[in-house]
Amino acid sequence: MVEKFSANELILEGKDPESYVNDKMSEYKEAALEEVKSLTYTVDLTKKLTLSNNGDLQVVDDSKNLGFLAYSTLYHQLELDEFINNRRRYLDCTFNINVIFQHLLYSRLLWPASKKKTWEHKEKFFGDTDYDIQHVYRTLDPLLKWRTDFLKHLDRKIKEQYGRRNTVVFYDVTNYYFEIDEKDEEDGLRNKGVSKEHRPNPIIQMGLFMDELGLPITYELFRGNTNDCSTLATAMDECIIDFSTSKKIVVADKGMMSYYNILKIRNDHNGYVISQSIRKSDEDTVAFALNDKDWEELKDEKTEEVIYKIKERTIPRTARSYGDVDNSKHSGSYNERQVFIWSKKYADRAKHDRQDAIDKAHEATGKKSKDFKDSCYGKNKYLIKKPLVNGETVDADEFEYIFDENKLKEEEKLDGYYIICTNVVGTDKINEDCSPDKCWYKDGFLTFNRKVSAQEIVDIYGGLWKIEETFKVSKTGMLNLRPVFHSKQDRIRAHFLLCFISLVLERLLEFRMNWKYSSKQIQESLSSFSAVQMDNSNIYQISYYDIVIKEILTTLGIDVDRKFLLQSDIRRIVGKTKKKIYEQ
Repeated sequence: MVEKFSANELILEGKDPESYVNDKMSEYKEAALEEVKSLTYTVDLTKKLTLSNNGDLQVVDDSKNLGFLAYSTLYHQLELDEFINNRRRYLDCTFNINVIFQHLLYSRLLWPASKKKTWEHKEKFFGDTDYDIQHVYRTLDPLLKWRTDFLKHLDRKIKEQYGRRNTVVFYDVTNYYFEIDEKDEEDGLRNKGVSKEHRPNPIIQMGLFMDELGLPITYELFRGNTNDCSTLATAMDECIIDFSTSKKIVVADKGMMSYYNILKIRNDHNGYVISQSIRKSDEDTVAFALNDKDWEELKDEKTEEVIYKIKERTIPRTARSYGDVDNSKHSGSYNERQVFIWSKKYADRAKHDRQDAIDKAHEATGKKSKDFKDSCYGKNKYLIKKPLVNGETVDADEFEYIFDENKLKEEEKLDGYYIICTNVVGTDKINEDCSPDKCWYKDGFLTFNRKVSAQEIVDIYGGLWKIEETFKVSKTGMLNLRPVFHSKQDRIRAHFLLCFISLVLERLLEFRMNWKYSSKQIQESLSSFSAVQMDNSNIYQISYYDIVIKEILTTLGIDVDRKFLLQSDIRRIVGKTKKKIYEQ
């Protein structure tokens, strides 16, 4: 048995810590006759007792964080300090933008909070903290001005140091809500739209590009009332990725499946891998999916039950689009490769997801409208409304519910099916003088110098979960990007730039750790990694250390292997994190 006690808390309760622990030890010694017990007595050294102005005892956190060392290492290896310092020399300001920006980043990664709260916690960091709150806000202005160059610099350094693989780029869009009810003026970003959290607040849309390694590349912001589908083409035109000089495969989910987007990608001579809803497909596509012919099946080794099957076809398509982006007509004809998949796992999930709606529909069956007011998303599509007849008169306002068995059967037969549409193909005529990943555009297809199986297309699409997980980290995870409290447009844009760069550093650290630890685990460990100055000395004692911290420090080459550190030791360690050397 392990119990932890805080000496400070015991003192505030009027108890003597030593006596309290001795009493507990006596209790455990008596209980040891029946069961072996152990006691760990932990004193929280990060907090000290001081007297307030009114003479009351209060607990004050006097610790300094050491977890920032990991992000400082990445920050300087990416030469973000040089980027800022080379530009701030031309600014007329008395404060150090580089220092403030680092504190904003590290605070966002360790203890996400408002800009004001970050400033109040600046003493948690070692080094220069001599700046005022107005300097924090004034730092955001030049950073926003440098946004494009900043993102290009980040992309270039990641390519140089990590060999960024961006032949395949993943794209998705999500939204973030504001803690405010009013929407912006006509040209503002903050606007009412379809919230993914089903909230009534104004929102802002963010489209994100990510590479094959799971590292963010760039982002674009859109008004809250912008349709998800219409963001892709605009993001491709405005982002820092040059889609015209090198071949790219754009991977996106069915929300991006529009003819305009496909025509845009094809006209730029790039590839696409985009899913298509089987339930919204035409009759010919549904019939092909339900046909038992030509499937490659994977069976369970024990039960011989089919758990997965796949087949493909290439068909001609005529695309017509109107008003997706520029309110003009777009059309074209092309051949498209379609990969059909059925998965038992997805079939079971579909059945589970609609069960609540079905239960509610059964509950309403046979009841009159006035007697059943409960609501459930999706319930009504399984119900038929039968008007009630009073004598020879049909009452239009009163009806009873009848369960629609045909509707349920229609949905069940499509459970587990989905389609991936692409123009990416391979060839049997392999040129041995060229690399397997060399590709060329011909007859509307992005052709690789190797075979590209249907399963490989599925695997490429499967990487899309990484960007969804990245959004989760930014929203509800460590970055806590929502809700957004800013109201001015420049402040909103600067806030998202800061959060994006924080996201890059966090994902980069996960990558350096081979994705062994989650963002939450990393944040919990690094935010707790602290040191406390011993009274009247220049000695600091490390108050928290765990296996996650140890492995991060080892991976990044940071030498903190002692319980006690001199101020000179800490200055030396901090200085080492500022070296530009990266050893992969």
